[in-house]
Amino acid sequence: MIGIFSVFMWYLLLILYMGQIKGVFGTYEPISYKAGCALWGVIFIGSGVSIIRATRHPSQLLKLGREISRVLLGFYPLELGIAFTYTIFSCIGLCRKNEDARASVTEEAESSL
Repeated sequence: MIGIFSVFMWYLLLILYMGQIKGVFGTYEPISYKAGCALWGVIFIGSGVSIIRATRHPSQLLKLGREISRVLLGFYPLELGIAFTYTIFSCIGLCRKNEDARASVTEEAESSL
């Protein structure tokens, strides 16, 4: 569904882009053509088709893929923990820098009086 939507949006932008009239600032070049949005749609559609085909006709590779997925699934809580720890310590560091900056401004104001 995402792939079909991406391809249709690319087609809509193509129609709008081709119908442009050169204005004061020139013509607008959509970033979606340079980024390859239509290719993303094709990749989504292709991966969906291959997943459906793999579930209808299971093979040894499918079993191996499930085992690898189970192993990788165990790393998600670890990744989440690392991200939360990094975020918390970054916020603490920013708060300390902010307090130091306030203290130095207060000291400068007192010394000038």
